[in-house]
Amino acid sequence: MPRQDEIVETQAADRADPSAETHRRSREALTAALPDIGEVSAELIGHGDVPRPRSRQVLAAVLGIPPASLTQMDDTDVSRAVDRLRALIDQCARLADQATVDELTGAMRRGSGMAALQREIDRNRRSPGKGLVAIFIDLDGLKAVNDRDGHAAGDERLRATVKAIRERLRSYDLVIRYGGDEFVCVLTNSDAAGAERTAAALRENVLVGAHGSISVGVAELEPDDDGEVLVARADLALYTGRRVRDGTPSPAAP
Repeated sequence: MPRQDEIVETQAADRADPSAETHRRSREALTAALPDIGEVSAELIGHGDVPRPRSRQVLAAVLGIPPASLTQMDDTDVSRAVDRLRALIDQCARLADQATVDELTGAMRRGSGMAALQREIDRNRRSPGKGLVAIFIDLDGLKAVNDRDGHAAGDERLRATVKAIRERLRSYDLVIRYGGDEFVCVLTNSDAAGAERTAAALRENVLVGAHGSISVGVAELEPDDDGEVLVARADLALYTGRRVRDGTPSPAAP
């Protein structure tokens, strides 16, 4: 298990190199698909060449055969095979990112984001007591911006809003584009009180950085929640808060 200082160093590296998160996810996916490859996964993903003396071990690990089985291949052919394998893995990682990330805002797409949220919930339940919170965000007045200034202006506000949101979150917090003007942030190792402070910081930074306001709702993970239920409760909290703010009465119970 990584030490706390190693976790902090990894998070700092992610901020400095946006590709680090892609590489990390690729390593996780590769290790899940080929659990017996062990440490060689790090040598198949990322920058730099695999040293020639290691190429034979790397290729043998991926193929699931003893390195001795490759004795008939010379070093040049082994290195070329590893380079082609790395190129294939890199291309798969790029395609996976295209399927995962919303190209306009850089936030995660809804499907991949909700899957990532469910993984965080499952991880949280294996380590109870650490807390997990969803913040539902709705951009105020985006339709009016589109109608008045055009969709290019609306797109720019979406991009600026996500940028402002990320500036007040940790590098590993999830940002999901849930709908056209709706986003969900997922905060691990947090509670409702901490998330409310974060939500206030998000409002302020969006107002300054994106020149617009947002409405937010916060929900903390409960024992029976799955991802959909948690997000639905955060969404309800947003609309409840908006009605209170606007002085709109709650709808009458049937």
